[in-house]
Parts: sequence; structure tokens; C-alpha cells
Amino acid sequence: MGINAGSIKVLLREMGDNKEPDGRLLTLGRQDVLVTAKELEDIFAKFGRKVLVGSEIPVVSSKPEYSALNYITDKYLYSALGFKEFRSLDASEYENADYVFDLNEPVTPQNQCNSWDVIFDGGTIEHVFHLPNALANIFRMLKVGGKIIHIAPSSNHIDHGFYMFSPTLFWDYYNANNYEVNVCEVFCYRSENLYGEGGWEVSDYVPGALTRVSLGGLDDGIYGVIMVATKTTGSTCDIIPQQGLYADKKWQNREQGGAMVSHNPRFRGKGLGLRVKSRL
Repeated sequence: MGINAGSIKVLLREMGDNKEPDGRLLTLGRQDVLVTAKELEDIFAKFGRKVLVGSEIPVVSSKPEYSALNYITDKYLYSALGFKEFRSLDASEYENADYVFDLNEPVTPQNQCNSWDVIFDGGTIEHVFHLPNALANIFRMLKVGGKIIHIAPSSNHIDHGFYMFSPTLFWDYYNANNYEVNVCEVFCYRSENLYGEGGWEVSDYVPGALTRVSLGGLDDGIYGVIMVATKTTGSTCDIIPQQGLYADKKWQNREQGGAMVSHNPRFRGKGLGLRVKSRL
């Protein structure tokens, strides 16, 4: 697993201006960071930010293959983002995670419940077979008001994990379970930009937005999903969603100019297929 320039830009966008610490961060899986300190400074500068990290935080990765490239540590990145505490959780001790817990399990450890302000899934849940248990564990570990940030693989990630996700899975699950959906996007990159700067083309998603390309309509790009949702006092984890495009009549017969029109005012006017709105 690894955090590249595109993932860092998503985190920067979601974490605000860094004037106040963003609390406690839990990463699902121990993440390698695939940029140098200089590259991180350049990325931060594009957001009007400076990299401010205490001298006690190790800068360069201890892994030989990454230290040879001067890639930074995960702790250096999370400190720069403004988190006052950052921990990792994994199914084994192999990557030296802070907590060992398998997200397939149905019962969340008590010391993890209602603990985290942000949970970052930068490429883990596709490797977890029991997805409902994984999502329920995320729910229980988040504080009310906390955010889950998924950057998950979609088309053209064959055999990378158990799953390649359609964005409708995240949209329908988090809406059905009364989270506040902050961001739902599809991104595309090319294999030559896997670790490079400026490689992601990002489009908004609402149900129906991809109908025109859902059966063989995509190109040879590599696609993923960005989902950011906030746990509210009314959020749950056990409501089984139906795919909203088919189950909810408000999505039916609403085509206007080839685009599905959202019932949610936040997204009205969006959902125009794969029209690129930004680059990360």
C-alpha cells in the first residue's frame, strides 16, 4: 500500500488550513508514502500551505527501497497535515502497525470504539473479504462528527484485491446509514502516473452519472473512487442498502440532456458522466 501525490492532495483538501490540529487519525493498514520531502513541500505550496513538522519526527523511510528514493515516513506526512495523534491498524504485525485487528471480525475492540476523528482507508478494504464487517468496524471506531475517507480502486485494478468498487456502493451505503456525504468522486489516472505528480482527473459522482459508460464505455485508464462521509448522531452501520439508481423512484425518469439530475441540492447540476472538474 502507498500514499502518492494524488492521495496527499485529497487529504490536504479535506483537512482544511492546518491552523488547528485535526485530532486523532487512524489509517487502515500501515501506509508507505511515495513522495520526497521536497515533493511534499511543492504539493503543500499549491494549497497555500507550508510543511511544519517537529524535529523529533523521522523524515526518511526506514525501508531500504524507499530510503534510496528519499521517500518520507508516514509520520512525517501526518504530522505535516496537522494531526496531533496518528496510528495505524492492520490484520498482522508484518508492517509494524500500532494496532493488530482484522476488519473481517464482527466485534470491534472496545479500546477502538468511538476513538477516531478521521479514519483513512487509502487502499485497504478491497483486501478485506467481509466488507459489511469492515464498514461496521469503521462506524464503531469513528467518533460522532468524525470522517471516513476512502480512496478505493475501481475499474482496471484486476486482482489487486478481492474487489473493484463501483461508487454506488459507497454512495448508497453511507446515505442509507445516515452519514453526511461530503464528497463522492471518480478519478482516473494512467499507469505512467501511478506515483507521479498531477496524475488524477477527478469527476463528481451521483447515481446515474455513469450510466452511459457502465457497459464497456470506459477507456484504458485506471479508475478509483474518493468517498468522504461524516458520522452523525443518527448514523448506523446495519442498514442494508438497495442500489439507489433502481430502488428510489426519485432517480427514475429524470434524464435531462443525458445526465441524471440529483435530488440533493448540494449536487444539483452535477453528475454529467465523466466530465473532469479538477486535477489532483
